[in-house]
Amino acid sequence: MNKKLLKSLCAIVLAFVGIFAISHYANAGVKGDVNGDGSVTAADVTAIYDILLGNNNDYETTADVNGDGSITAADVTFIYDILLGNYVPEPTDVYILGEVNGNSWDPAVGVQMTTEDGKIFTATITTKESGFSYFGFTKMLADAESETGWDDIASYRFGAQGDGNYLVTEELLNTEIPLTAENYQAIQMAPGTFTLTLDLENMKLTITGEFTPQEPSGNGWYLIGTPNNWSASDKSYPFVQDAENENVYSIHVDNVSGDFWFKIAAEGNYDLADFWSGDFLSAATDGESALSGNLVTGNQGAFCIPGSYNCTYLDITIDVENLTYTITTDGQEPQVDPEAADWYLVGTNNGWSTTDMSYPFVQDATNPNIYSIHVDNVSGDFWFKIAAGSNYSGSFWSGTFLSAATDGESALSGNLVQGNQGAFCIPGSYNCTYLDITIDVENLTYSISTDGQPAN
Repeated sequence: MNKKLLKSLCAIVLAFVGIFAISHYANAGVKGDVNGDGSVTAADVTAIYDILLGNNNDYETTADVNGDGSITAADVTFIYDILLGNYVPEPTDVYILGEVNGNSWDPAVGVQMTTEDGKIFTATITTKESGFSYFGFTKMLADAESETGWDDIASYRFGAQGDGNYLVTEELLNTEIPLTAENYQAIQMAPGTFTLTLDLENMKLTITGEFTPQEPSGNGWYLIGTPNNWSASDKSYPFVQDAENENVYSIHVDNVSGDFWFKIAAEGNYDLADFWSGDFLSAATDGESALSGNLVTGNQGAFCIPGSYNCTYLDITIDVENLTYTITTDGQEPQVDPEAADWYLVGTNNGWSTTDMSYPFVQDATNPNIYSIHVDNVSGDFWFKIAAGSNYSGSFWSGTFLSAATDGESALSGNLVQGNQGAFCIPGSYNCTYLDITIDVENLTYSISTDGQPAN
């Protein structure tokens, strides 16, 4: 573009902008404030045209306001949009949203993180005094008067990658936790004070600090679960305090069979109007099946010693000071090769049992990626997922699955997704009496043949 034409264009634009007599005040570093005077005005347009005309390059480092890597008339358009209110800047703040620093889940209330460069954000938080706290992140808070606050900030929220809440244990402190804005999860933490360092550019979170040692209240502890049908009044399963160490308690349980679920309740719970609001020693995640490990305070997950362990008794010992447990028994974890390509049907057919391995898929003789199963006596709605054989050797529901993308998927062919996602459902309206289910674990597809068919 020749200088004469550019000068004419400059004059026209400046005259047009001048009609509005508008200035937008800007914080340091906000795009549009080319000359650095603290506001976005027609003077910033002049500064860009001076560069384009070769008259003055003083503001060359700030003139690329649209960030495309070059200084052109498009940068003038960008400023024009700011002056007319057509430009909505990306939020530059980050807030911690959830149960920290005395807050609850309120879309209008959060802990603002601090930053010096807009890339690395930090904040110090304190989680609740007992139980777990849950929190995530957002780039914007909702208006306190808004009736659609969560919807207003939905596109600005992000959290941890993975399925289910992301439990931060001692081992995960001082390590990088990956974050995402897609299918994000809340971060779950026990009581303590922590410093959060967020690398927003790379979506990584590092947490430092210490968990607060928990002092469970109550002198006595009771087993509650499968042996007494989770009764809130049955005190026939007390732990016995060790004669030499007042922090160690133990209990012997006979006649164990099938899946054995339990938590540990404080004696004081039985005097409360609401038993379940009292003190517990629990598993960090529901279904924990390891024979030794850590306890957490609060009414959290239940332990489960699966029937596949073939136990007839359990000796459970707890240390209420160090919050650890050990279980000795005549049973043991089944030895299942974690790398084995074994798959099992779990669902309506076996009451979603985590120990019943009587519905295995059969591997094809010519293609090792193809598995199939025949199921008779189908009636009513038939729900199912596909579980890896390795799941039966540990915490079943945190294992490997092939599932439906959405719960209730009823198509007779389609794609599988990896992970414990939705369950398939072949409705009773299909009038099936049998199902032949075939899966391809390489291409993640499935097909079902049956004597039934989708209702019209």
